[in-house]
Amino acid sequence: MTAAWLYNMLRDTVMKGGLFRSCNSCPQLDMSGYLCAPNGARPEVAYERGCAWDPISFRWYRRELVEDPDNQELIRGFLDAGPWHRFYDAEGTVEVNPANRVLTALWLTKREHVVHCMYTLRQTHLWLTKGFDPPFNYSHTIHCTSYLVNIILESPVPDMDKLTVHAVPYPSDWQLVSTL
Repeated sequence: MTAAWLYNMLRDTVMKGGLFRSCNSCPQLDMSGYLCAPNGARPEVAYERGCAWDPISFRWYRRELVEDPDNQELIRGFLDAGPWHRFYDAEGTVEVNPANRVLTALWLTKREHVVHCMYTLRQTHLWLTKGFDPPFNYSHTIHCTSYLVNIILESPVPDMDKLTVHAVPYPSDWQLVSTL
């Protein structure tokens, strides 16, 4: 049993009747990581298809998703954490023009990768909360969460094992919702 299988099984149970049996209007989300236009597509082709460029992921998504005000706030946060310098080569000698939207591969710093992962996890949660198809598939979530933990464990802070968090279920007074 793989993590992807378990995730898909749980998703199917929740969305297709297990927990929401009476919810015929619940959205059926595409969890595949579908792109509005493929990486490497010319901008004019992507625009004709109704796509907009997402600088967090270097991907083309449906315009209404990228231009959503809450998503725009995430994009601003990601861009403000820069400036980001991307390169065609691992040595960092040939920089990618920031206006380039015809990307199929590039190199970026470890710092940008960490911030990218943070913002893509936020973006995925935001889009699901709004009923949008998620921007990434589950394997990207596995990649980013593993990468973030590995980065932390590579250079742990001295007090890594100090008790600093008082965990309390949130919210502490869960509301019971009747399905009747």
